[in-house]
Amino acid sequence: MILEELKALLRRLALEKVPRVEELVDSFMRSGLSYEVLGNGWCGEPIYMFRGGRGAKKLLLIGFVDPDEPIGALALQVLATHVFNLEPSLLDKYTWYIIPIADPCGAKLNENWFRNPYNLKLYILERFKLKVVDWKLPGSCNSYVFDEPTPEALAVKRAVDRAVPDLVAPLHNNDFSGLYFFLSKSIPGLIRDLKSFAYELGIPVHRGEPEASYLKVFEEGFYHEPTLCDEYRRCVEYSPGPEACIEGLGETVYGYARSVNSRVFSIVCETPYIYSRVLEDTSPSGNRLRDLYLDMIGSVAPIASYVKSVVEKILPHVDKRCPYLWEAEEYIAGWSTRLEALKRRVVMDRRYEREASRAEEFDILVVKGLWNPLLRLGVALRLLSRCEVDTPSTDTGELLEVFEKLYAELQRYPIENLPLEKQVVMQLYTVLLAAKYLY
Repeated sequence: MILEELKALLRRLALEKVPRVEELVDSFMRSGLSYEVLGNGWCGEPIYMFRGGRGAKKLLLIGFVDPDEPIGALALQVLATHVFNLEPSLLDKYTWYIIPIADPCGAKLNENWFRNPYNLKLYILERFKLKVVDWKLPGSCNSYVFDEPTPEALAVKRAVDRAVPDLVAPLHNNDFSGLYFFLSKSIPGLIRDLKSFAYELGIPVHRGEPEASYLKVFEEGFYHEPTLCDEYRRCVEYSPGPEACIEGLGETVYGYARSVNSRVFSIVCETPYIYSRVLEDTSPSGNRLRDLYLDMIGSVAPIASYVKSVVEKILPHVDKRCPYLWEAEEYIAGWSTRLEALKRRVVMDRRYEREASRAEEFDILVVKGLWNPLLRLGVALRLLSRCEVDTPSTDTGELLEVFEKLYAELQRYPIENLPLEKQVVMQLYTVLLAAKYLY
């Protein structure tokens, strides 16, 4: 029954903007769910967890795991304010623990584009991304120990400890790909039903390379959810500087939840924010996967080196409290090193010898070769324009020229936005269907 209700809900939803953090919190406060404060984010904003229901199976749902990914929070808002009213039996079958905004401070820095979410250039220039939840919880692998969790990760840790969930769902969305999922284990019936609903909504499943190419693939668009140890092993095996690769690496939400309840099931639905139909084309491209990657790395590496040199000149002079500095340290400082590690893996791994599909070709040359560098140029431009420096500011003119050149090239390709309401309904269906498979 809930499937038909979600389809009807999709017809009624018309989401033209993303609410501000205060508006989202206010809607949950009026939902009738009980709540507690788990802690505070890096800027002092409270992190709330709402609770409802009385069922034996316990679900922990987390929105704004990354601050630039609002779809999860929108889905949780619809769940709390609409779906529970449409289907009150959900409150009898399950106990719901909901963190709508795990990173309220970072989310607030994205509000400049929330009011105009379909403006692509605005999104790139205003999108703030800093990982403070996933990969930041306490954990260990072999002799490596991470025990410096962020305030946001500590808040999520407290939620896991309180709930001891049977299902944990960090609600993400990606920015440019097809639809894909991370699951802690393969459940064929669940995968089949998710693919069927995605097809009905017209959301194509991802056919390019997975987000992290070392992941176990259950089937196209469905991957095994990684943990700290998976990333640790990748760093040790492929990175030219494993210590730098591992530095600051913590546990994921699923990895920590598994330490609390070894039988916990985790699912992540990554709906695409923007998309191209070329990513559905499985016909052969005529090019080897390895050659495409090496071409992409060859074109991006000089940009990465240039951006890094610009950023490094001002890093010692930037106010250390500026969040755009933290963002640059995460995404610019190690950019060249990550490209070197990718090149090493591509050269060493025989899986890259096969012919690429046109979808994979587009994913490598356009998404990884144009889109990702544009996002990092946006990081550098925000750092230079918004952080206080104790030296004359660096001219952003040349950086802007590089940005505009890449952006003009990106505009040559067929790109479209996936409507917010479709993403929200896909996220809701994923959570509700996964909950059903707990029984």
